[in-house]
Amino acid sequence: MSQNARSHRKLKIAGVVALVLVIALLGFAGNFLFDFALNPQASYTMKMMQDGKDAEKGEQMDAEETEARAWFKENRESSSLTADDGTELAAWYFAASESTHDYAVCLHGYTNEPIGMARYVKRFHDRGMNVLAPAARAHERSGGDYIGMGWPERLDVVAWIGRIVQADPQARILVFGESMGAATAMNVAGEFLPANVKCIIEDCGYTSVWDEFSLQLKDVFGLPSFPLLDVANLVCNVRAGYDFHKASSVEQLKHATVPMLFIHGDQDTFVPYDMLDQNYDACASKVKQKLTIHGATHAKSAQVDPELYWNTVDDFLDEYF
Repeated sequence: MSQNARSHRKLKIAGVVALVLVIALLGFAGNFLFDFALNPQASYTMKMMQDGKDAEKGEQMDAEETEARAWFKENRESSSLTADDGTELAAWYFAASESTHDYAVCLHGYTNEPIGMARYVKRFHDRGMNVLAPAARAHERSGGDYIGMGWPERLDVVAWIGRIVQADPQARILVFGESMGAATAMNVAGEFLPANVKCIIEDCGYTSVWDEFSLQLKDVFGLPSFPLLDVANLVCNVRAGYDFHKASSVEQLKHATVPMLFIHGDQDTFVPYDMLDQNYDACASKVKQKLTIHGATHAKSAQVDPELYWNTVDDFLDEYF
């Protein structure tokens, strides 16, 4: 074999080895990103969830939040549901003080728990409504191996709605969500819903899982979405069964029919404020409204301007619920 042929063969072998190493590294990185964001069993995800709880404990809660959390713990009743795929789901239920057919389903955010929705749960309960506060998959008492970012959870919420309607065929239902719960609520809007669902309110939900993860990949790691997020998306398809692109509130909202209220703080950088208009513009509902809370960061709108926030919500419910 000539010297040139041997050199050419070595280059080919080196190229193959380099390609294998690149694929292996991308696979490792994709699995790392998937576990980092979506696997509650991964040590860093568990730490992130615990850090969130510790930060919440360390936060200076306002009087409403403190009172609402104490009320939540004292008045909650356990409820459960088996999803179509066999996942065991849990929720807390708060029966209205007087008999009513009015219900609110309150959906919490990423790595949070139903008690994180305490101020909203109590507000709707004080309005005279029965309230259901489900725990999303892989959160609190609900089963599930991975966090679904509002995509598989949309079908879980539809199942919870079905449970309510089965128990009370005259039920009138509001779906309300914050952050990941808001994305879930918008995804629910794109499903076939019973006439019992009268309206949906979302507070600071993202446009799609791809958009949100792309933003966080840049902010947290300083990295572009390609190729790592593409690989993580492949991993998610295999391990969790859903796609970051398909998990899109914007696409779901194109099929929405119920009245919808969109809320966002203009100082939100975690789920950027400009996502408000993207979601709103995509919504096909004949009745839709949007509310900007000036000075509010992520998921803080109700605290920053509670009077405007709740007056708008109450007016919306008075007219369309």
